[in-house]
Amino acid sequence: MQKKQTILIVDDTKENIDVLMELLCEFDLITALDGQTALDIVNAEENIDLILLDIMMPEMNGFEVCKILKNSSKTKHIPIIFLSAKSKQEDTQRGFELGAVDYITKPFNPNELISRTNTHLKLRAYEKNLEKRVADEIAKNKLKEQMIYQQSKQAVPGELLMHIAYQWKQPLATLGSINLLNKLKLEADSSADNKELIKSVKKSEELIMFMSDTIETFKHFYQPSHVDKNFLISECILDVLSIIEATFYFDNIKIYIISHEEEETFGNRNEFSQVVFSILNNAREIFKIRGTKDPEIHIAIENKKISIRDNGGGIDEDLIDDIFLPFVSSHNRAGTGLYLSKEIVEKNSGVITASNTNDGAKFTIEFITWII
Repeated sequence: MQKKQTILIVDDTKENIDVLMELLCEFDLITALDGQTALDIVNAEENIDLILLDIMMPEMNGFEVCKILKNSSKTKHIPIIFLSAKSKQEDTQRGFELGAVDYITKPFNPNELISRTNTHLKLRAYEKNLEKRVADEIAKNKLKEQMIYQQSKQAVPGELLMHIAYQWKQPLATLGSINLLNKLKLEADSSADNKELIKSVKKSEELIMFMSDTIETFKHFYQPSHVDKNFLISECILDVLSIIEATFYFDNIKIYIISHEEEETFGNRNEFSQVVFSILNNAREIFKIRGTKDPEIHIAIENKKISIRDNGGGIDEDLIDDIFLPFVSSHNRAGTGLYLSKEIVEKNSGVITASNTNDGAKFTIEFITWII
């Protein structure tokens, strides 16, 4: 059952209130005989949909009441119809200037009053419904952002573990071969050459140290950092490449770097690394999805600026304008990763853009230099 809308009637003459209550009996009605009582009611009652307000009242007139209501964030949204015997043009104009939605002069035509009241109540109902829908959408967007954040937290470790697996694949295979060879030698001849065994042990130690260094690199990469400082973009790129090189080598992806960097960039190095990591991973995914022959990535570095270009066929034209929006995806290329990348770059006073080249996509990140 639909709830009745509520009207507050404010008039210092009881007879006038009685007439209005009879005409508008289909609504929930609240009455006040003076301005201050009306203000108290409005502040206490959350669901008033319309106010019928007389102007000529003792102590506080209707204009003053309207001004107070419209200056309050809690009550400014409530529509007010002035209902007054004051019929001069300047009175009507002042009423509208103060924020009233309508002005009806006394004596009024009952049908006209009912019609205007219904019109403004319908508009208020539509407005409240729109406000609710906006609030619901805001709540949904907040939930989406939380989901995106959680997905990114889950996705990054998964991607890092994949790269660890590729980094360790060859060293583990070599360690297995060394141990198998030593085992066969010892089983075949108990007097195996100590020099050969020492050489094998040293080789094993080198491989284990490499794997240990890999873990340290990955740990520092994923470890949250809230420290902003000066860093070289080129050094940051090399750190990221040290993580992904084995995976990209396995997928036969060639990476070319040109750097003309001479100045440091100020920002969060760890967060910037994750942006680059995300863009490079997206390129690797699109290469696989589209079966790109001879996949290549070209990285150009200047002062406070980097561009990453691939030959994976580019971003779909109908998506390119929205590629940084949450949940927008081009064949698993973007979506969560690029949305978060944009948030991170802008947080660090930078701008990230996407465009298409002749044979692929190009992402450019540029940090703003503040001159004081």
